[in-house]
Amino acid sequence: MSNAGTTHRRLIVELCHGEANPRTLRAVAEFAALLELDLHGLFIEDEALLALAELPFAREIRLPTHEWQKVETGRIAAELRRAAQDAQRLLHEVAAALGVPNAFEVRRGDPAETMAAIASARDVIVVAAQAAPGAGLAPAASRLHAAAHGSAASLLLLPGRLTLRQGAVVALLTNAGDPSLVPAARAAVTTGGHLLALLPNDDAALADRVVQRAVSLGVPRPHIATRSLGGLHAEDVLHALGHVRERFVVLTRDASAAGELAAASRIAADRGVPVLLVEPQP
Repeated sequence: MSNAGTTHRRLIVELCHGEANPRTLRAVAEFAALLELDLHGLFIEDEALLALAELPFAREIRLPTHEWQKVETGRIAAELRRAAQDAQRLLHEVAAALGVPNAFEVRRGDPAETMAAIASARDVIVVAAQAAPGAGLAPAASRLHAAAHGSAASLLLLPGRLTLRQGAVVALLTNAGDPSLVPAARAAVTTGGHLLALLPNDDAALADRVVQRAVSLGVPRPHIATRSLGGLHAEDVLHALGHVRERFVVLTRDASAAGELAAASRIAADRGVPVLLVEPQP
């Protein structure tokens, strides 16, 4: 698959502690298609869970009898295998329906360490959009998300109230060379849709340079619009979007106040659309 114009090559979605449901996976696969990325399903068997089951004092309550019984290591391992098989089947079905190249792998280990080991600067990791890293998550999922946040990969923040809709691709650009323009332009070209560039201040020269660069990336000039921001915080972005019907939003991580993780998560949650948080290029 060609990835001309972008350094990203695959979209990683963790399916044991993460987003293993048909609606979310379809949204993830659609995003992979937009950016011409391979969809990579990762199922991490948490070794801490298996180690706990092996302890002689480990007990679990069984339904419907509500009796405490010894945890059966073999049963837990078998349940994980079945869950991995179900996740793999769902991933392949969703990806095949959209024509997205895909792969699936199972790894056993600490979720955070495994994610840190597998992710690179050429990856995008799917994570839940949250006001703060780890908020409202189980411990294993919280560690997994923390590892994604600390990796060199870019992040796709998914809101809990995800709205799948057509519309413009929106990019917040702090300068004409902002890396967020590349994936935003790529998606606009792929869909034949529009690109809306949010720019700081009322800088006509910057707007002209951004438009020229977007055209060079293949976006037709009539499909490009620019809009000035009153500031670079999440509130400014939300105000500027107003009644815009956007497909998703792209920001460069920490290039502005809006590009901070908590702020980008707020934008995703408030607008109900994915936010791609692009890692700055070295």
